[in-house]
Amino acid sequence: MNQLCAGIQVETDYEKFAAMLREMTELIERKEQRRFPKQPKLVWLRKKPWLSMLATARRLLPSLEGPNRKVEISISGADDLYREIRVENKFVGLDGETVALAPGAQLMLTLEAEVTDTVPRPH
Repeated sequence: MNQLCAGIQVETDYEKFAAMLREMTELIERKEQRRFPKQPKLVWLRKKPWLSMLATARRLLPSLEGPNRKVEISISGADDLYREIRVENKFVGLDGETVALAPGAQLMLTLEAEVTDTVPRPH
């Protein structure tokens, strides 16, 4: 793990850097499962205010560019009128290649804001 950390520090090729980060993440997850099986899964410290909510890829939509170019996503925590969004069905896979969502895919939608764009929430 020490060699991997040192390699991450000096790597200049992005593809190799990303692969090394994935390997480090897998090592940490395995150690976490082995050493701390009864503890909640570790969440990396965030540097911005955030909100996460569940979402589901409901259906694939055709567009002028071709079939299945858009995906309709239903956000379970949103108000009824604003629950569905449509975005290009183009995601980045673990290997950096382009992938698409299948209907029914479960998603974790995370929204982040700049600290300067937030105010204390009234009680």
